[in-house]
Amino acid sequence: MRKLLWAAAALLIVGTGYGASAAVIWKDITPGARPNGMGEVFTAVSDDATASYWNPAGLAFVDPEDVELTLQHSKWLPQLADDLYFEFLGYAQQLKGWGGIGGNITFMSMGEQQEIPEGHTEPVGTFYSYGISGTGSFGTEVTEGLGVGMSLKFIYDHLYYKDNGKGSSFAADFGVLYHVPEFGIGDVSLGACLANLGPNMSYGGSSENNPLPREIRLGVAFRPVENDLFRLLVASDYSKLLVDIEDSIGEEVKENTFGVGAELWYYNLLALRAGYSHDTEGASTRQGLTWGAGLQWEGFQFDMAFIPVVEELQGSGKFNQKFSLTIRF
Repeated sequence: MRKLLWAAAALLIVGTGYGASAAVIWKDITPGARPNGMGEVFTAVSDDATASYWNPAGLAFVDPEDVELTLQHSKWLPQLADDLYFEFLGYAQQLKGWGGIGGNITFMSMGEQQEIPEGHTEPVGTFYSYGISGTGSFGTEVTEGLGVGMSLKFIYDHLYYKDNGKGSSFAADFGVLYHVPEFGIGDVSLGACLANLGPNMSYGGSSENNPLPREIRLGVAFRPVENDLFRLLVASDYSKLLVDIEDSIGEEVKENTFGVGAELWYYNLLALRAGYSHDTEGASTRQGLTWGAGLQWEGFQFDMAFIPVVEELQGSGKFNQKFSLTIRF
């Protein structure tokens, strides 16, 4: 048998901080320059076209006046390779009397790899690795201030051109979002989402040891200021990978992804964002400050964000950069 050099998967492990315990770890790359600039937090906000990823319950509260599309592009770990990149196209719309619908298409380029057969020391050719996923979501308000939502998704992973390098699966997300009744100090919302619940990825008919990156996300958001001049949002998220739960409860709780951040809008025109992200899932730690900005005019919004890479690469002085364009009509 040929030795499959799935270097792209290894690069993604370095990029996310996860170990090899889960397949298609690119499904946990967080979309949207807006939430990324805020410390990679959005579970209790989820009010735009990225809601189908962060928390489908947020679709119950999207603006009823707009149809929203968001396109995000990011070079993934440009300090390692030029052909690693992540694309996200999200959609959200309110259906009067029903709730909100949305969805997304994600594409992960894992680049061109060299193929070295078993027993050889030199490459005999190259192959291209990538992953793609499509998601459809629905969210509705079941009682005043309380929304629930669900997403269904199909996942395809193309690590190698032979059958044992091609994998597929399907999964579901379930979310809840609660806007706490006004009590005088600002709006508060609480969110939770169970993501990527589904059968293991099947590569060439084998699904052993290929679990999806199933996880739970919990979030809280607070809006202390909201007027014609300023809008301030503060939010925090905690997420935990639900794969290979083998340690004590205390140790498992410590292995998590945590973020906190804020967004300040001025005149609904210019946004400044900053936060902190800390990821201890897997063998590598990824932590540090995040920041970003946004500019909105008429029905267009442009956002950018800078997030830290794992500690082994931070000496390069570079960050992962994400850019989003949102159109409302």
